[in-house]
Amino acid sequence: MRELTKDEIIELDIIWQLIKAGKAPDKEVKGRAIALYNKIAGTRFSQTSSCHGCLGKVFYGLEGLHKEYYNKNKNKPRGWHN
Repeated sequence: MRELTKDEIIELDIIWQLIKAGKAPDKEVKGRAIALYNKIAGTRFSQTSSCHGCLGKVFYGLEGLHKEYYNKNKNKPRGWHN
């Protein structure tokens, strides 16, 4: 996957905080998560998808990106200069 922009990194953290328990709290958040993953990964999952395989790919993809960009010991993501 490509490097994320600062805006995408911020959106990633916002969305991750809402879905990290394994389920989006509502359809809007689910759609935002899918839209972000589609944008980053170049996939074309429907934002209203209920396909378990598709949603799993989105969840674990965002989880991996969150781990990559956010260090557990710091509040700022990797590569953040400010």
